[in-house]
Amino acid sequence: MAILIDATRSNSDMVLSVADIHSNMRLVPLPGETHCACTLRLLLTVPRSMPDLSPNEWMMLKTTAILQEMIDEVVVPLEQHCSRESCPCMSAGAHLEFLWKDDDMKEPQRKPAMEYIKAFIQFARLSLANTELCPRGGRRCLDSFMPRMLKLHRCIFRVYAHAYIQHTEKFCDAEGFFNLGMGFKHWLFFARDSGLVSDMDLRPMRRLIDVVDLTVAGREAH
Repeated sequence: MAILIDATRSNSDMVLSVADIHSNMRLVPLPGETHCACTLRLLLTVPRSMPDLSPNEWMMLKTTAILQEMIDEVVVPLEQHCSRESCPCMSAGAHLEFLWKDDDMKEPQRKPAMEYIKAFIQFARLSLANTELCPRGGRRCLDSFMPRMLKLHRCIFRVYAHAYIQHTEKFCDAEGFFNLGMGFKHWLFFARDSGLVSDMDLRPMRRLIDVVDLTVAGREAH
C-alpha cells in the first residue's frame, strides 16, 4: 500500500504508520557536513552588495540558484538511470508516492519519476521568470507568491529524496556523492531558515537530516 501525496498540497495528511519509509534508505552521513556547513550558511544571507533587495526578491534569487544546482548535480546525472521502467512513479521509498498537478490540471496525476521532475522544472522556471509574481524593486508581491514558493521547495525536496533513497548507488563516486550532499544541505538550510518546509514534509529523510543536524551542531560547538 502506497501513500499518495498531491504535489499541490502540504504533507499534513501523510500517514507514516503504513510502513517504515526509512527502511529503504541508507543511513550514511552526507559528505562535507563538518567543514562546509559554515560556508553554506554564509550563502543564506543577503549579500552586502545588494542592500536594497527585498526579502521576497532574495527568496526568488536563492530559489533560482538552488533549482539550477539541483538540475546540474542531481537531475543531469540521473537522466540516464531514472527511466520509465526503473521508476514508473515519483517515489521516496517503496511506500511513498508523489502525484503531480500544475495550474492547468484539474486532478493530480501519477507520472514516471523523470517525467515528474521535468514537469516540475518547467513549472518552476516559468514561476521564477514571472515578474508579476514578485515584482522587482520591492513592490508588493501577488498573494500567490508564498504558496508558490512553498510548492517549489516541497518539490525540490522530493527530487532530492527520490535521488537519495532510490538512486544512491548512481552517485557512488566521491565527487557525485559530495555534490548530492552539498546541494541537499544548501537547500535544507535555506528552506528551513526561510520557513519554506515543514517537519512533516521532511519525514521521508528525517533520520538522515538528524545526522546532519547533530554533526553540524557538534562542529559549531567546537
